[in-house]
Amino acid sequence: MAGVAVHLNARHALALGLAAALLGLLLVAGRSATPSAAQAQVSCSQPYGLSPSGAAAQRFTMMIRINTQGNVDTYTKPEGGMGGRIRPQDIFVLNTRFAGNGSGSQPPMTATVAAEYAADLRAVFPCNRIIALNGMSFDPTQAGYAFTGMDDPNVFALMTDFEQGDWNNGRISDPARPPWNSKFKVALPRIKAWDRAMASTTAVNPIGASKRTGLVPQDDALWNFGQIAQDLNKKNTRLASRKLGPLSVQTQDVCAQGGAPGFGARVKQLRLQYTFKFITKKVRVKGKKKKVKKTFREPLKKKGRPNMVNLGVQISFTDSPDPSSGMALLRTSAAQAAACVAPAMKQGAGAFFFFASDDAMRQLFLQPQINALRPATAGAANTGGVGSPG
Repeated sequence: MAGVAVHLNARHALALGLAAALLGLLLVAGRSATPSAAQAQVSCSQPYGLSPSGAAAQRFTMMIRINTQGNVDTYTKPEGGMGGRIRPQDIFVLNTRFAGNGSGSQPPMTATVAAEYAADLRAVFPCNRIIALNGMSFDPTQAGYAFTGMDDPNVFALMTDFEQGDWNNGRISDPARPPWNSKFKVALPRIKAWDRAMASTTAVNPIGASKRTGLVPQDDALWNFGQIAQDLNKKNTRLASRKLGPLSVQTQDVCAQGGAPGFGARVKQLRLQYTFKFITKKVRVKGKKKKVKKTFREPLKKKGRPNMVNLGVQISFTDSPDPSSGMALLRTSAAQAAACVAPAMKQGAGAFFFFASDDAMRQLFLQPQINALRPATAGAANTGGVGSPG
């Protein structure tokens, strides 16, 4: 793990932070360093976590993927037709890993492009939060830059897409970084080191100091996401709260493969990891000559227990599903995506990261389960969803 150590110990994180801060000032030259006028003119009430507490309709929070200007226009322009579906707690997620379509009509989401999208969203939705979903590259000129949005006042939090592809792609700008390893005993120390670097680098940026830093890790049945959430909380304590670490697990394959029952079961497992500490030890069992391994669970202390309001789960889907596809994004229908929501909410989930195209999202809103939670409201696109999230 030598490559990670080079970049992620405290001294190097501080140096990287100072360099990133200077670069950020150059990248945003000519752009205001204060929130937009629209945001300043309204009183915004935001949830403590990714989702608020309360009844299902209040708790249900959409994290909406933004790849292109077209995605932005869908929610900000009247002809887009979907601004009326947005509520104050909903979150726009800038997928800064988007590499473009090659023709230039949909450019890579560099820091400059991300700032433009964020400004457009903020002008129409002065209260809704914006998250930068970043890759693991240290090249600030490319999509996937780890610190995109750090110096943008319109961005609420930075979350890293922690998966094999982003880890290995980032090795281009960090050649000493070791190859990906999915074993949790290896991955967890790397996650903690990355979290530390993100938090410490953001903390020394004049604009980034108030931003939360979080993770969007790939789903793995052998990983303990409660431990990851606890670490994120520790890395965000500079913000004067013990439980502010946002985590969104890439659970899209579970909805695609197991449907509503499987998705509900997976979120239950995540809830248990947020509640208990699991201990495996050898014990003597009556009638057995040798000790056998058994796993026990102990309630986490309230002080260190992560909060489910800061947990997001992901559902990817399309408006034209192909059941034979190997990707959840391409084989899951809007109807199946909608069906996965209710059982997950019964297990305590509130924030759902919907990774889908605009046409697929339109289909999602037509599903009875989602329309009941998000009925269209005329004029909401003009008001920006201003109001209390409950």
